Amino acid sequence: RIDDVPTDFVITDFGSQLFIIVTQSAKIGSLIEASASDKESGIERTYEVRVLFGDRRAEHYRAYARALIELITARSSRSILLGIALNQHSKAGFRQIIREIEDRV
Repeated sequence: RIDDVPTDFVITDFGSQLFIIVTQSAKIGSLIEASASDKESGIERTYEVRVLFGDRRAEHYRAYARALIELITARSSRSILLGIALNQHSKAGFRQIIREIEDRV
């Protein structure tokens, strides 16, 4: 439960990409792809977040994808595909979702 709302998580490893679903409605509302450049000496990694379909105005969904790609690339060089549909959004809920996923990957 996130912010007292039932929340489902699904994480599937496709080798070079992780498919992560976070939903409070049993649907995928937006599909977002996130990747990171290879880390080079002296140059910071750059991140790309792209909405493939869904609400392009939901900036908080991009924030989830950005936080997750930073989390994943700290451990591997995989990109992520994030399917997300939230009924409620809050800072505390954001932190809780990121922690839940961190515990599962």
